[in-house]
Amino acid sequence: MQRPWRVLHVITRLERGGSSDCTLWQAIGAARHGHEVTIASGPTDAPTPLLAAARREPRLSFVTIAALGRPIRPWRDARALATILALLLRRRFDVIHLHTSKAGALGRLAALVAGGRRRVIHQPHGHLFYGYYGDAASRLLVAAERALAPLARLHITLTDAGAGEHLARGVGRPEQFRTLPSGVDFRALRAAARRRAACRRGFGFAPEDIVLGTLCRLEPVKGAAEVVEAFLAAAANRPALRLAVGGDGPLRAALEATIRAAGAAPRVRLPGAWMQPADILPACDIFVLASRNEGMGRALVEAMALGIPVVASAVGGVPDLLDHGRAGLLVPPGDAASLAQAIGRLADDRPCAAALGRAGRTRSVAYGAGRMVRGLLRLYREVAA
Repeated sequence: MQRPWRVLHVITRLERGGSSDCTLWQAIGAARHGHEVTIASGPTDAPTPLLAAARREPRLSFVTIAALGRPIRPWRDARALATILALLLRRRFDVIHLHTSKAGALGRLAALVAGGRRRVIHQPHGHLFYGYYGDAASRLLVAAERALAPLARLHITLTDAGAGEHLARGVGRPEQFRTLPSGVDFRALRAAARRRAACRRGFGFAPEDIVLGTLCRLEPVKGAAEVVEAFLAAAANRPALRLAVGGDGPLRAALEATIRAAGAAPRVRLPGAWMQPADILPACDIFVLASRNEGMGRALVEAMALGIPVVASAVGGVPDLLDHGRAGLLVPPGDAASLAQAIGRLADDRPCAAALGRAGRTRSVAYGAGRMVRGLLRLYREVAA
């Protein structure tokens, strides 16, 4: 009988978002399969709700790295590196699974010093190659990833397109990459779907309204401004169209001002708070994600699982997820006019919307958390051997 593996996950922060939930489901899954799992992460003021459930797992433990944070701060980063190195030297892990860019960089350097790089898996959950920073900073990030890529045994990308984007920039070798989609736990969503009427009433929407929803951080890279602009254009001659925005971020005040100036405030719900998918998706007739950079689009999978037709920007792994337009409409990133046209098409053509919803629901089955965990354990076996 195979002995339990000792698995270490390192992630910058366990905050609300897809990368944190993906990491936690991976850790929970491995722990429930009998392995000893440790998660090391920096502090956060906005932890994902899944963290509470993870803390109840008996084979799952947590370590806080006080100096680990998202901004580049050399002295704090050096302290975080020293903490990760001490953790690796203190206990031999069979698998060192690194998540996101900052934790991935520090973890690979620590594993190099500790002599454990053959046990390293790096999972960036997307990348920072474009959409986040200016040209000069983006080039530096690509150069850094090229240098760090040999320090991991395997690289996990969420889609085949994600691997292609790395390789096209000279990051890593083809044999290092494995595709493993982010897994979603559908049970809570399916239970929430039965509360559709109550969820819509909670937002103040009438049964005859056509509700467009989005779930994202309100910042430029997530295309939040384009969603509002597209809604305003599509709603101009569609009085039943409504918008629900689940999320918060630096653009919230500007978006609220735009909505007020257009006289659309009664038709928009922007509570300015992060919402769980189960709190907003049951109310939606159409779901939109207008990111300028996206690893896969976990929120799209959650909407698809409920049979909600989706519109998304064709970036990163999103075209793979939507079967290149057969399970949802794709539009160019940053193009509010095309986004408005797609929203209008689904609002006006309900048979088309229903067909896309059915196709999305069928395709979402491949993105369950259980399937992700089984695939991950196969990769762990490859590395631990």
